[in-house]
Amino acid sequence: MKKIYLIITSLIIMLTSLFLIPKQSHAAEGEVYQVGQAILNVRDEPSIHAEIIGKLHTGDQVVEFQEKYGWIQTYYGGKEAWVAKHHLIPLQQDKQTNIKSIAHKPVTALQKKREVSTRGNASLKGYNIMLDPGHGGHDPGSIGIGGLQEKAITLATTRQIAEQLRDAGASVLLTRSGDEYVSLRDRVEISRAYYTHAFISIHYNAFFNSGAHGLNIFYYSSADQKLAANVHASLASSVYLQDRGMKQGNYYVLRNNYAPSILLELGFITNYSDLAMIQTNQFQIQVAEAITNGLRNYFSH
Repeated sequence: MKKIYLIITSLIIMLTSLFLIPKQSHAAEGEVYQVGQAILNVRDEPSIHAEIIGKLHTGDQVVEFQEKYGWIQTYYGGKEAWVAKHHLIPLQQDKQTNIKSIAHKPVTALQKKREVSTRGNASLKGYNIMLDPGHGGHDPGSIGIGGLQEKAITLATTRQIAEQLRDAGASVLLTRSGDEYVSLRDRVEISRAYYTHAFISIHYNAFFNSGAHGLNIFYYSSADQKLAANVHASLASSVYLQDRGMKQGNYYVLRNNYAPSILLELGFITNYSDLAMIQTNQFQIQVAEAITNGLRNYFSH
């Protein structure tokens, strides 16, 4: 009788736990979804009553890191964020991202041939470009003439680049979309969470001597050199700033990134001549077009 009582008690405890323990899944980590409605609120907790910290739009992609109460946890502007799963559409298996396999999943020649047409005005459809506006939040970056903060102009430039790349068909993701701080580690993790084909970090230079001017492009390893060379050639022929060349740079976001990665220093905000040009709309457009064409050339080879 005592044995039967113990068995019944164990069954009751087990059944009770099934109802009391909140359902939370980590099994789908890395699965990619597409937003299926015009506007989708991004919240700081898995609840419709949680604070809205951003918005996604039809066609935007998110990566699932865990599921909880019918919400999936992803990242938005470098911070943990939650979106309602019933508004998301799973991408086809061959287009999904898996964090653990990014480093071992190169773009094949067949994919490139299928996704890119003729060189010059080739479509970038099928390519995921990660843009990284330098600094943000409590990290202003370099301080230029008149107190200009680097973080503000990097974000403005990145938005212009993103617009041009999307017009060319690319899927564009930003490591930050507003004036928030995102650590270097998080910037790399955000890139790793997607099937990123190219990572481009946007910066502006500064120096105590106001005579320093011009633009630089940095890469870390030979795996990044081809990307750097194509973007450098396009920028050098399109932007009216002194070309300071292409150099190796031991930057965290380059060194620790799986994707081909480059860091751009698009002029000195401590130089009067550079700054006058940098702040024009024409310059921003020229930079965006040059980077877009550089990527077209890079992917077409």
